[in-house]
Amino acid sequence: MIDISSLPVLILAYNRFEKFNRCINTLHKQGIKKVFLSIDGPKNDNDLINQEKIHNFCINNDLDLDIKFKQLKFNHGCRKGPIKGITWFFKENSYGVILEDDVIISKKAINAFATLLDEHLKNYKYMSISSFNEFTHNSFEKIYSLPVWRSWGWATWSDRWDKHLEFSEKIKDLNMWEIYKLMPKNFKSIETVKLVKASQLNLLDAWDYEFNFTHIVNSKSSLTLGGINTLVYGFDKSATHTINEKSIGINFNLFAEREFDFSLIVNSFEKNILILNKCGFQNNKNLFWPLKIYEFLKYLYYSFIFFLRKLKRIIF
Repeated sequence: MIDISSLPVLILAYNRFEKFNRCINTLHKQGIKKVFLSIDGPKNDNDLINQEKIHNFCINNDLDLDIKFKQLKFNHGCRKGPIKGITWFFKENSYGVILEDDVIISKKAINAFATLLDEHLKNYKYMSISSFNEFTHNSFEKIYSLPVWRSWGWATWSDRWDKHLEFSEKIKDLNMWEIYKLMPKNFKSIETVKLVKASQLNLLDAWDYEFNFTHIVNSKSSLTLGGINTLVYGFDKSATHTINEKSIGINFNLFAEREFDFSLIVNSFEKNILILNKCGFQNNKNLFWPLKIYEFLKYLYYSFIFFLRKLKRIIF
């Protein structure tokens, strides 16, 4: 197990000083010493004021933390901003934990991350480690091997992140149908490809679909802790995408300190399907030929829409 005091944690922040303050103070109480902070560039004067508060906290912190921070010069948004921050983090560390500034992860989950990062350092069938599986709520939880990863409190290794970047670069110029053909038979869905392509074109300001796509296409898994081991408290007007917790169907009030059983990693088909659907991936176990035609027609429609949106961007 990696010593908690040497476990590096990246906080992705922007303009929410109060939320950042709660996150980093919780890490300090849990024994974390190495904190990396990536701050996306400001959009306006209000952002500058709040980011200055974060800077001053880091420079003058009295928590005995080793804080390294990277301030991006320009505002890159919710796709490029996190990618730049995580890439910088893994140039400095061979493994680590990634949190957004409105996320708290339980102390026992932090310890579980430290154990799993060490035990599976060279086990390349695992792409990441996720902090929660909302379909179980036991005080003593299993570790699951699931086909997709969850972005609210997670960990990985630098070589896995590098593989993701390499794969993303390799497929960035593929059209939707070429991307569709990459997907395993059971997961083929133009709706999923639409999300990935929209992210690639920066029409969808999100990066998580692409990371999950890397998991799916390359047959990698995420080691996932059972239960809700993460508290997300950023569902309000300061959020970019999700301002209402009810819309995601996850009850973070079930957040608790849980013990974990490391003796057996469990595969669960039922939980796979539930979590795949929540993450924008469909399971198409029986895709008959009429549905394949329907998928192709959707591909033509979405391709045309993307063409028009790119054309509008060029003209205006």
